[in-house]
Amino acid sequence: MFFRFFVKRGKLELRITYCSNSQKFLYDFQHIIRAFYPGAELMFGNGGDIHFEAHFDGFNVRIQTEMENKEIVVKNFILTDDDHESKRIFGRNLYDILKTLTGKELPWGILTGIRPTKIAYPLVEANLPDKEASEYLQREYYISKKKSYFLLEVAKNEINILNRADSSAACLYIGIPICPTKCLYCSFSCHELTKRIESLLSLYTQALLTELEKTYKLIEENKNKIVAIYFGGGSPAVIGVQNIKRIFESLFANLDVKDIRETTFEAGRPDTINRELLELLALYKKDFNIRLCINPQTSNDQTLKIIGRNHTFDDIKKAFELAKEYGFENINSDVILGLPNEIEEDFKKTIYDVLNLGPASITVHTLSIKRASLLRFKWQNYRFMDEHTVNSLLDWARAILKERGYIPYYMYRQKNMIGNFENVGYSKKGFEGLYNVMIMQEKHNIYACGAKAVSKFIFENDRIERMFNPADIQIYISRILNIEKL
Repeated sequence: MFFRFFVKRGKLELRITYCSNSQKFLYDFQHIIRAFYPGAELMFGNGGDIHFEAHFDGFNVRIQTEMENKEIVVKNFILTDDDHESKRIFGRNLYDILKTLTGKELPWGILTGIRPTKIAYPLVEANLPDKEASEYLQREYYISKKKSYFLLEVAKNEINILNRADSSAACLYIGIPICPTKCLYCSFSCHELTKRIESLLSLYTQALLTELEKTYKLIEENKNKIVAIYFGGGSPAVIGVQNIKRIFESLFANLDVKDIRETTFEAGRPDTINRELLELLALYKKDFNIRLCINPQTSNDQTLKIIGRNHTFDDIKKAFELAKEYGFENINSDVILGLPNEIEEDFKKTIYDVLNLGPASITVHTLSIKRASLLRFKWQNYRFMDEHTVNSLLDWARAILKERGYIPYYMYRQKNMIGNFENVGYSKKGFEGLYNVMIMQEKHNIYACGAKAVSKFIFENDRIERMFNPADIQIYISRILNIEKL
């Protein structure tokens, strides 16, 4: 089995290949190698400039690395009958080889998953002292000392949030994957608001309402109570105030609002926020505990143009002022570190500018160059911050936010992130996003309606079953409403 990676090396492409007599740990290899060689493209092939070969013989494993047909690194090691431990052993040995080849160390070591706090949960729940828990994370996963302590801090906050939700608690996701334009870095199956899509908005809302009716019955059968609702998937406001009203009326009529601790509405872009929308949401604000998301991403107007946003930072300010005029205090703002052509000063200015708006929570994302994004094909046209700068700015942002009273309450990671770092949600006390923690930690059922929505059902022994809706809006409408042709 062979995989080829292409990494730009000046004007040349560095080819990295891997072959093995087993399918074990192929996922880990792909993601660890990409972390050491950012921008690597996976393709089938053999005979790369750097070649890895893994041979499995029972519990015995040999990884051999060649460059220009010369053997340069060999690792022999033994696995155990514990799959999780064997995965770590393989990861550490591969990491050691890559560290030798590149001279690099990764802040998150051998971790490849998107939910790093999950590995810290058992340590926190066992009441291990932070020093002992940190040493375990450093030893077993090669996580840096600084990241290990930060991971434990976030895990403790997440656990405190999860402990407030009993086993019957569940979330409801309402997906509206439509945006005025598609951002350069976006990889979601998000439809742009063309005339064709606009003509389907009423039908799409009807399909959502139909699926919701079926979902209410399933929630009741499972004896769940909805504690968090999330309107997301794109820019939900684009379906229009009257359609949003129909959805809220359905929720109000079928769910016990006494259970709902939070309803997040992704207002997202300021060009979708107006008085009519806020007047409607204000009617339901108290019963549904509405949490608005108004996401600047950056305060640099030039960057906003580059990433495909039809607004300025001044528009963000006006959206905040309008939201607060209607009594919305629980507002989250997303920012992205590492956007194209931005430098250190741009990001610092963004943080200060957003803090001046006074959001209840701020989520700091590290740019991820995803395969399905437009940026994936245009990244050579832009300049990007180096890994050292990104790492320093993550530390800086953490310190500034802590100074301003924001605590890190949840964390996740994505593939192909600059520097292989992390995304972190910070909030003022009492404004933590419940849905964010529940969706990441997979301890409760998630009911999801809408195109591309994914429901998750949790069973004994942490078994998870997922149900996927079609990503295409027309196919979704046809299936839900039994329309043969649109």
